Amino acid sequence: MDFIEAEGKTYEEAVRKAAAGLNAEEKDLDIEVTEVDTKGILGILGSKKIRITARLRAPVPEEAAAEPSPEEYAKRFLTEIAAMYDVSLRVSTESRNDRILFCLESSDPAALTGKDGEVLEALQHLVKLAVTKRYGQSMKLLLDVDGFREQHKQHLVAMAKKLADTARREGKPQMTKPLNPYERRIVHTLFKNSDRVTTHSEGEGHLKKVVISPSRQERSAGGRGRGI
Repeated sequence: MDFIEAEGKTYEEAVRKAAAGLNAEEKDLDIEVTEVDTKGILGILGSKKIRITARLRAPVPEEAAAEPSPEEYAKRFLTEIAAMYDVSLRVSTESRNDRILFCLESSDPAALTGKDGEVLEALQHLVKLAVTKRYGQSMKLLLDVDGFREQHKQHLVAMAKKLADTARREGKPQMTKPLNPYERRIVHTLFKNSDRVTTHSEGEGHLKKVVISPSRQERSAGGRGRGI
């Protein structure tokens, strides 16, 4: 039996009786008040009776019992995309500064990075959009495939230092190739405390170039001194 009728002098009493009759907790019942019988003058005097119909709530499927966290949803999203291209993928996460780093281990890492990381950036953008659409809020995240980010960072630092040396030697600003926000941050941070060069970004949109210029002090010195 998944429903029962019960009555009591108060609503609470009727619900308690229904719960006992169904051998269930009150929170698991859907209650419908079917009759309120009041005798006396406007219910102030005399007796009152409440009749209800109580039904057991349908059990919630286990998979729908809890909404996955944005982090878990992003993991599943990544795995499903990789599966569409027949690429096996294992995803783990860790906190890094104010971001969540998604570490991807793949049978075909090149397919997920692309040349200079273009595919990885596009995939990261898709994950951000998916999480924002599902939860109505953005998520600070970073994707990495088999340590690609660290290798790419070392290459980017070496390139930036070379451009900085050229800027100091020739006394002219030097430009990087178009970089995404994460890459630009690496270059700006590298020279943040430098008294020999300054940096700023130029361009519109997602990809911008970083301009590395000799500082006033360096131009006055004619670019003399040790390297960056």
